[in-house]
Amino acid sequence: GGGGFNQAGGRSSGGILHKDNNSGGPATPIAAITPYGGKWTIQARLVVKGTMRFYKNQKGEGRLFSIDLMDSSGDIRGTFFNDDADRWMEELQVNRVYRVQGGNVKPANKQYNQTKSEWEITFGRDTTFEPLSEASAPKVTYNFVKIDQVEQLDTNTIVDVLGIVQVAEPLSEVTIKSGANAGNKISKRDVTIVDQSGKSIRLTLWDEARNLVQDGDTSAPVIAIKNCKVGDFQGKNVSTTRSSMTEVNPDMPEAHALKGWYDFQGKSAVFTSVGGGGGGGMRDPRKTISQIKDENLGHGDKPDYFTLRGWVSFIKKDGTWNYCANPANKKKVIENGSAWLDESTGTIIDTCERRYILGAVASDHTGSTWLSAFNDQGIKIMGGRTADELNEIQNSEGDSAFNGIFQENNFKPYVFKLRAKVETWQDESRVKCVIQDINPLDFKEGSCELLNLIRAYGV
Repeated sequence: GGGGFNQAGGRSSGGILHKDNNSGGPATPIAAITPYGGKWTIQARLVVKGTMRFYKNQKGEGRLFSIDLMDSSGDIRGTFFNDDADRWMEELQVNRVYRVQGGNVKPANKQYNQTKSEWEITFGRDTTFEPLSEASAPKVTYNFVKIDQVEQLDTNTIVDVLGIVQVAEPLSEVTIKSGANAGNKISKRDVTIVDQSGKSIRLTLWDEARNLVQDGDTSAPVIAIKNCKVGDFQGKNVSTTRSSMTEVNPDMPEAHALKGWYDFQGKSAVFTSVGGGGGGGMRDPRKTISQIKDENLGHGDKPDYFTLRGWVSFIKKDGTWNYCANPANKKKVIENGSAWLDESTGTIIDTCERRYILGAVASDHTGSTWLSAFNDQGIKIMGGRTADELNEIQNSEGDSAFNGIFQENNFKPYVFKLRAKVETWQDESRVKCVIQDINPLDFKEGSCELLNLIRAYGV
């Protein structure tokens, strides 16, 4: 916050610490660090500590690791190389407060550096880190953005957010797709946070932050994040980064006000997600079949994506349930004597691949609706059989065996990920729901989800 006295005993102006509690010497605000200012002393919290990385260039091979330091005025990246990296790697600890002196200040490489400072520091032989007590900790200044305002922000904007953790999901793993760590699995935790704006948003906690809340916690803790990143995967969301600082139930007026509001009022409120629309994963909003009509899903400019828990109650086998495709490009082919013609390329192929275009009815406790399924989803619905295999059964074993396979795959519970969009055909408009993904219902996961919903309603 603003003026007043901080714990260190020095006067604070705009939250900037001017006096060091240990030695009485001046501490330079991080925001005032430049290459032109001569000697400096930083008194700051180490909020991020990277892993040791190895590199190779024209000068040879080397190793480095980076840290982010934060005080009330801002944050800055610092990097250690080779012997200095070896010296400090084990000694420095995340979340400790240090008095730092010595280093070369240079322009920040923003490709790798997400701190707010225009500068970064290369630490060297003369650098010193003196651990300080928590009483000397600089007060971190937050500029909180309300959840409803996040919706208007550009992707990759760095913001501070404050919210009540309404739902915390179990840890999940993702595989890194690119870079030096490609193929490695890392864990994360998705939580839903809410605030007085009446909106909710998905927050993804990475690294150490993922352990700050637990999926069994019913206390609706307040979470404050300095420097989280706005994303738009499956609609607007926020996530922690290497440069984020995360606090749970922080001792600050905004947090106390939010918690008071939630306990007396917000607990019984209905929140609207800012993450509507978008594509991707099974983290889209959960809907029932009746909500498709009641909420006019699919009638907007963009398709609506959502998940649905239901049963496949009927699979249409009359008429067209598959088409013949060129295996190379999945385009439709037509019979041409004993071969097949791909009209899109003008090529003749010897054999085609049959691919599903299934119509199926899904049912839940609120009603039923038609869904469309293409090949990958059709294989899952048909118990793992391909359209070629099913066609072979129909030809060799007859309609009884063929019909039996459709029958045996009815009344199985799934979680569907659906795309809804109005389509007009012969002057008639209807909402078409296409299955994007389908997975058998995991009863353990479903139970966790219901428990979280019960907690969210404060029952």
